[in-house]
Amino acid sequence: MTGKRFRSFCLAAGLVLAAGSALAASPAEGDARVERMTDAMVQLVPLGRVFDTLAVADPVWPSQGMEDQISVAELRCARDELSSAGYRRYVRNRVQEHVQAHPERFDLEIETLEGGAAELFGKLIIAGAEGERTGVEVDPEVVLEGATADQMVAFMTFFSDPEFAGLRKLAGIGESLGQAKDAESSEKAGEQAGNDLAATVMLNALQACGIELPTSDGNS
Repeated sequence: MTGKRFRSFCLAAGLVLAAGSALAASPAEGDARVERMTDAMVQLVPLGRVFDTLAVADPVWPSQGMEDQISVAELRCARDELSSAGYRRYVRNRVQEHVQAHPERFDLEIETLEGGAAELFGKLIIAGAEGERTGVEVDPEVVLEGATADQMVAFMTFFSDPEFAGLRKLAGIGESLGQAKDAESSEKAGEQAGNDLAATVMLNALQACGIELPTSDGNS
């Protein structure tokens, strides 16, 4: 259920490498921070939009091969979890934990995300998804055409600066991308990161809906 369909994320990750105050915020301020960063993280990795596209194209997605083991209610639940709204809920839960654990980093992290990192990487992912659908190779220079110098600085800072390791982990990107030395290794690292993230989100959705995956012998 994860494989090639999530290659758009993997491709975007490969293209990237180929080409405040420490005081705790008030509850209201904390909620505003969480919502703001959630918006940025969903823009950075727009898997919800990919899920929506898959759901429109296939009325039984993501139950392929498991149709006789999943009830109508369970399928409805899974499709809700694996939607833009469901993905945002998943991201928000993780963002809330991150913001609560590292309130002193919020200003710097949100400035970098909103300053260009989220918008540009999100564009690459959507362009990768379209390229996968049409079979047309994605040119990152074309996708990022029009980006300002400040946006590009924020974009590359997010992916290369050790100071943003925690934010990359929150996004599900990890550190293997920054260790790639060439385009081929970048693509492989991106593919692994994309598969890992997609699998994590999908398994979380199935668990939330009480759906058990079949064992290797076909029994649940």
